Amino acid sequence: MQRGRISALDHARAFAIIGVVAVHLSFQFPHLPQWAKIIARMGQYGVQLFFVISAITIFMTLDADRQRYQAPGHVATRFYIKRFFRIAPLYYVAIAAYGAMSWYTYNFQSDHASILGPHDALDVLMNLLFVHAVSASAINNVVPGGWSIGVEMLFYLIAPAIFFYATNRTRLFVLSGLLLLVCAAFLSTGACDGGLDCNVRNNSFFYFWPPVQVPCFLIGIGCWHKFHRHLTGRASLSPRGVFASVCLTALCGLGAAVFGVWLGLANELAPVVAAIGSAALLLLCCSGVGPRLAGRITAALGRESYAIYLWHFVFAFEALYLFKNSAFLAAHAPAVSLLVFALAVAFTLAASYLLSRLTDRLIQRVATRLSHALLARVDTTFAFRTTVPARVE
Repeated sequence: MQRGRISALDHARAFAIIGVVAVHLSFQFPHLPQWAKIIARMGQYGVQLFFVISAITIFMTLDADRQRYQAPGHVATRFYIKRFFRIAPLYYVAIAAYGAMSWYTYNFQSDHASILGPHDALDVLMNLLFVHAVSASAINNVVPGGWSIGVEMLFYLIAPAIFFYATNRTRLFVLSGLLLLVCAAFLSTGACDGGLDCNVRNNSFFYFWPPVQVPCFLIGIGCWHKFHRHLTGRASLSPRGVFASVCLTALCGLGAAVFGVWLGLANELAPVVAAIGSAALLLLCCSGVGPRLAGRITAALGRESYAIYLWHFVFAFEALYLFKNSAFLAAHAPAVSLLVFALAVAFTLAASYLLSRLTDRLIQRVATRLSHALLARVDTTFAFRTTVPARVE
């Protein structure tokens, strides 16, 4: 069951990364049929699926460590170490790589194009410290797509506290309500001119920033508390539960497509709707009901989804030069653009996967060994504290 559960989570991550790659490539194909543009740009909500999965796996990890190590300080310390060494090393390499690419294109390309927005040394420092999600110039201009990493890392800061406080559904309900009120207050004062009438543009700073995205993690936590037996493979959805999950996934997907992508309305609420649909989709996957297309391929993409997320922008940027102003695609039927787009998505996924395997061998494995060594020291330290009796004065 454990292996099946992990496989299901990897399949869900694969759906998310395929959607993210599709949306970023779709902007380089202006001649796509309108229906294809809407479907491709629905891929932006793959990020919310990542957030829901992240919240669930965080609580699974914390729960497993609490059963083994007991002490909250020990569990939290292990959590922060594992998360830092999982995220930071590759992200730091991405900061350097995209900075070098941007410098090269600006200085040596004839059109002086840059893959990054304007930023300075302080913005780079904020990314190094993972506090860039609170800055409009730092949030997405140092590493393409870095906004989601910044939001995740800020959530990691409070995740152990939520875990140890929300020991039952009543506490979780109260804490979630308070956090939602805080998010609403920030959104109202920051993006809504002190009122409730918001006009948050898609892919703008106020769409990316934490008060809009943190509720997605709360949905994931709520899903874990309510359905942890299903998510761990110890129970399956009933036929009625399958039907309800399918309907909820479809309803939320339709709502996000119409109001978020097509009409561009209520972008501050679209991530929450997408997260609810993502939770329903994840339940289907973990109950063995979800689609199993190319199982081994999607499982592999899911395992490498973080690195693919970081590196696929390299190929999306190349597609800008190859396809956006292509006279060939402009002269042919939209169906030709659709075919080339599908091939570009497949190539980008494959190339990003290969690059992720390379960086895994060169970077991530080294980081994993360092984290294991540090975790062993932490375990020894806490074990010593619990076995040595307090000195009587």
